[in-house]
Amino acid sequence: MASLGITLLEFSEAGVVASIYHGIYKNSLPFLYAIAGVLVVTIPILTLGKLITLIPIDYVLIVSGIILAYFGYKLLRSARRYFKHVKKWVKSDEEKKEGLSVVFTVSAVEALEAGLVVLALIPQDYISAVMGVGIASVIVIILTAVLKAQIARIRLPHVKFVLSALLFSLATMWFSEAFFDANELLLPLYFFVFLGVNYLAVKL
Repeated sequence: MASLGITLLEFSEAGVVASIYHGIYKNSLPFLYAIAGVLVVTIPILTLGKLITLIPIDYVLIVSGIILAYFGYKLLRSARRYFKHVKKWVKSDEEKKEGLSVVFTVSAVEALEAGLVVLALIPQDYISAVMGVGIASVIVIILTAVLKAQIARIRLPHVKFVLSALLFSLATMWFSEAFFDANELLLPLYFFVFLGVNYLAVKL
């Protein structure tokens, strides 16, 4: 149940982001990139789970935090450009690649969050952990297919603004865990702080 619950929660977030970008691209590429992002993390966790636990978790958190902070900055810069009505010409292909990289990264991050929990469950009951991930994946695919039209109506600049705050929050949380052994309960606080910081960045 724990494996199913955490996977359902994290994969759903990836599905939401992919659905929003699907509304922009008008094709299935965002879903393919979301699936790729999830698989690139999930497959190694499920197949090499015991070996992965030998890697110091602090290294994983630090590297992941740097990647998240980078994409958080890119999203904030893009959102700020929109809200400030700054007209900057960007090649269509470049813009599309940037959007797809966001979908891939967010999906991989969500899969990693779920994966960290699943890794802890694998030694207890491997079959149950794998089944939980599988069932949750099917549920998310069905829900995304049913709700993608409604989700796609959400405006992209606002999504970038919020996603940026979320990525900055997760990066800060993972740095805090790696260096100070901080409590995960601080994540909501970090999120609201970065919402404020992003708001100031957009307004100034």
